[in-house]
Amino acid sequence: MTGQLPLFGLRPTPHDRIISNTNSQGSTVFLMDETRGSVNNVEDVASTEGVDVLLIGSNDLSVELGVPGQFDSMEFRSALTKVSQSCKAHEKMMGLAGIYDEPDFQDWAVNELGVGFILAGQDSWFIAERANENVVALPTKKLA
Repeated sequence: MTGQLPLFGLRPTPHDRIISNTNSQGSTVFLMDETRGSVNNVEDVASTEGVDVLLIGSNDLSVELGVPGQFDSMEFRSALTKVSQSCKAHEKMMGLAGIYDEPDFQDWAVNELGVGFILAGQDSWFIAERANENVVALPTKKLA
């Protein structure tokens, strides 16, 4: 339904206007930051024209840094702090993915680092969680 996006008041819109408007107003460019090299070069990445969000791929980055899943480690937090500083300096949004059900960490990320975009879960996780709730709610057969 590309021709009826909210950007166009959900009205049919000619393709040339759709392309022009979505490219200039309706698109957001995310770059995943999930390697030691991307952290080391974050100034160059953050200063790139047209990039809107630097999204931390937490699991991959923690593995790359040698601290798999250790989100409270100094190595991991230092990397996020470096990305945050570059995002602020170049007026980019910092994003965070892969850290779920960790309200203290997420609070630090939002209120200290300035994270403005958080992936709060993955679609497969949401589907599996609801499916599990449905299975648990099913009646069980009583044996005679």
